[in-house]
Amino acid sequence: MGIFMKQITVFLILLLHTTIFSQDKKLPEGWDEILLEGKTAYMNLVTGDVSYNLPTKEAKEPKKIKEYDPTIIHKVKKGETLSSISRKYNKHLSELYRLNSLVNFDSIEIGDEIVIGYKTEKIKKESYNTYDTQNSIEEEIKTEYHTVKPGDTLYSISKKYAISLATLKKKNNLQTNAIFVGQKLQIR
Repeated sequence: MGIFMKQITVFLILLLHTTIFSQDKKLPEGWDEILLEGKTAYMNLVTGDVSYNLPTKEAKEPKKIKEYDPTIIHKVKKGETLSSISRKYNKHLSELYRLNSLVNFDSIEIGDEIVIGYKTEKIKKESYNTYDTQNSIEEEIKTEYHTVKPGDTLYSISKKYAISLATLKKKNNLQTNAIFVGQKLQIR
C-alpha cells in the first residue's frame, strides 16, 4: 500500500501544480499571444512589436516626434499668379522658378503649393567617421543618385532617402537649397 500512496501523492502534486501554473495569463489590452519559432510570444497590436516577455502594460500608440520642415510654402488662391505671389513675398520670379524646379508656371492652379523659401534653423553638426581606403572604395561603388523631377525640393528628396538636408547639400557641393529639373544629385 506504500506504492499506491506515493502514486496518489505524486498525482495530487501534479494536479495542484497544473492548476496553479496553467491559469490563463491575462494580457493587457492591445496585446495578443502568438507562436513564433515554436515559442510563445506577445504581439503589440498597436505597433506590431513582438516580445517574448509577458507584457505588463497596455499597448499604446508611441509618441510621435514632430519633424522640422524648413520649407516655406504658399498655397495658391483664386486670382493669384506667380507674379503676384513673388511680389507678396518680395522674391524674384527667377528665384521661385529655381526653388520649385518647375518649367511652366503659367499653369499654376488653385491649391498648388509653391515653395517660397526655407526657414533657417541651427542644424546640429553631423559627426563624420573617418574611413579607411577599403571603405572609401566600397562607398564609391555604392553611389546612388536622384534625378530632380518637377515638384521636388531638396527637403523632400532628403526625406525620401532618409538623409539629412546638410549631408545632401554637402555631397552635392550646394551652397543654397536651389535645385533644377533634371539635376542629378548624389544620395549615397
